[in-house]
Amino acid sequence: MKWESAWGLCYPGWHIECSAMGRKYLGDTFDIHTGGIDLVPTHHENEIAQSKGATGKMPANFWMHCEFLLVDGGKMSKSLGNTYLVNDLIEKKYSPLAYRLMCFSSHYRNKLNFTWESLDSNQNSLIKLKEGYQKHKEGIEEVEDSQVDEYKNRFEDAINDDMNMPVAISVVWDVVRNPKKSKKLSELLLKFDTVLGLDMDIPIEEMQKEEVPEDVKKLLDERNLAREEKNWELSDQIRDAIKEKGYIVKDTKEGFDLEKI
Repeated sequence: MKWESAWGLCYPGWHIECSAMGRKYLGDTFDIHTGGIDLVPTHHENEIAQSKGATGKMPANFWMHCEFLLVDGGKMSKSLGNTYLVNDLIEKKYSPLAYRLMCFSSHYRNKLNFTWESLDSNQNSLIKLKEGYQKHKEGIEEVEDSQVDEYKNRFEDAINDDMNMPVAISVVWDVVRNPKKSKKLSELLLKFDTVLGLDMDIPIEEMQKEEVPEDVKKLLDERNLAREEKNWELSDQIRDAIKEKGYIVKDTKEGFDLEKI
């Protein structure tokens, strides 16, 4: 990719794409710009320079840089075979939200060490958090509004303190462990969850149900139609096609069960 300019033939630099996307989707100036700690020198400095050169304005009001994620205390890299994707967590029956909860255990300016043991711990914590929310939702005890306000203020103070998530999460656990089980506290937890995004009101069992791909759903509909028309040969062909996509169909008196291979 290249084009003619007043300075001759020009090639786009890797810094320009961020200025271009930020300006297109967020405007000349937006509130928060995030990135890794390694982008402070060179990349973000160039992004600021070229954005100010184009608009005369600072592109972002706040710059927040995350430290590196470690794996088993070391660097994450493809050569070491320790680069994981969210799909890898799902295949091992972990909720991706357990990883999100693990991220809240460290301030974003500090390194975070990923281990499968820590993910196990956070998976259990996520379950307890959801169970705690449910107990408050079903509770009938009363708590003082002043106590609810105290929790709320402590949580907001932590968030406003440069996103101090470890302190914010400690407030969440204080609410969960409150011996009085109250709907007021369940409502407060849901307010906190608009920041945390942990889906506290969704039971872990429901979250672990795997969504069936759309192409498999379409084949199931076609197979049901074939069986209604008593076209058993076509029904078997579609069943085999579903199996090739990684699912087994087992017919039952109530209809069918679908299992992933």
